[in-house]
Formats: sequence, C-alpha cells, structure tokens
Amino acid sequence: MFRCQLCETVVPAGTRSSKIVLVTRDKTYNERGGSSQATRGGFRGRGARRSSPKKDFDKGGSGQEIVREATVCPACAEKHQRELERESLNTNEGAE
Repeated sequence: MFRCQLCETVVPAGTRSSKIVLVTRDKTYNERGGSSQATRGGFRGRGARRSSPKKDFDKGGSGQEIVREATVCPACAEKHQRELERESLNTNEGAE
C-alpha cells in the first residue's frame, strides 16, 4: 500500500508501483582512472607476488542525471507515458 505522488490516492496492497522521471539535468562527467596500469610501492617480503588489480580508465563524457522522480500508481504511469509519447511525436514532426 502506498500513496501516489501525483494524484495523492492510496493504492491498495499488492499493486505494483512505478517510478517516473519528472526532472532531469545535463551533466558532464570528468575522466577518471589516470594511467592504464595501477602501481603499488613498497617492498614485498617472502611469498608469491600478487599483481594489483587494474583500474579501468573512464574517458568521461556527457549525459543526463535524474533530479526528481515520483512513485506513482499504474494509471498515472500510463498517463505519463502517453504524454511522453505525444511530446516525442511533436518534436519529431518539427525536425522533419
């Protein structure tokens, strides 16, 4: 049982909730990872040498972050999906 964050109705137990994205923002990610090999200093005494785990290099880039999302009932999730489809159709028609 939960309360829909859009229509404020209490949804009966056993009904699946859906999360919808309300607000996003553009984000630029910095590169990370530095060199291709991870180095480890210090003298290692007796025993077998173990290699240190290699760190993956991530070149960064740009994308979108979720700023606000809502937990909604199935009816509001369907309505939101239809609105998104309608908006995407309108933007596609303007591009042609």
